Amino acid sequence: MKNYLKVCGAGLLISWLGALPLGTLNITAFDIAASQGVQKALLFALAAIFVELVYVRLTIWGSSKITINERWLTYILPLGALLLAFLALSSFREAATLVTPSEESTHFSILKSPILLGLSLSALNPLQIPFWLGWSKALQGKGLLKDTPQSRTFFILGIGMGTFLALGIFIFLGHRLLRDFEGYTLWVNSILGIIYMGFSFYLLFLFFRKRLKFKFQ
Repeated sequence: MKNYLKVCGAGLLISWLGALPLGTLNITAFDIAASQGVQKALLFALAAIFVELVYVRLTIWGSSKITINERWLTYILPLGALLLAFLALSSFREAATLVTPSEESTHFSILKSPILLGLSLSALNPLQIPFWLGWSKALQGKGLLKDTPQSRTFFILGIGMGTFLALGIFIFLGHRLLRDFEGYTLWVNSILGIIYMGFSFYLLFLFFRKRLKFKFQ
């Protein structure tokens, strides 16, 4: 049982620290909490975490296949870049039109629900695959993550709790901002748009680099 608690704690700490730097999931959770409320932000977070845990389970189960068959990432990367570019343009549009936080967000006018947005953003974020692939192999090498159903279950449970705690911080901050700051739309949506667009260009960079890699193999 002690080993299970250790691997659960390791998954929690790694996922919590990994979700704290500004990224597409935490800034979107922040945005939803500020513009649509805590309940929808929590639904977004749970949907995103669900996809992340599916990726983690597949990564642990078929790590050798994922290492060899990286060509499929060339299909996910442009889709992720397009989604992030759409969110960036939506944020810029909201900032330009000075939409108040209580009005319907452009994100939801197209994607309809925070659950769908959470599933889409998390599913089209291939960067989490090499992240968890590296950590799972490192923990397996140290003998902490064992090849048993119980060990994998506690590891995945810890990851889910860590990501939820990290996103919860951004949800709380977004909720406080809605209550305390009236100028939310202008500068926050501008910053969100810049971050989304930056990640979109980064995914495109990864896409073209992989295409060149496969071309000259």
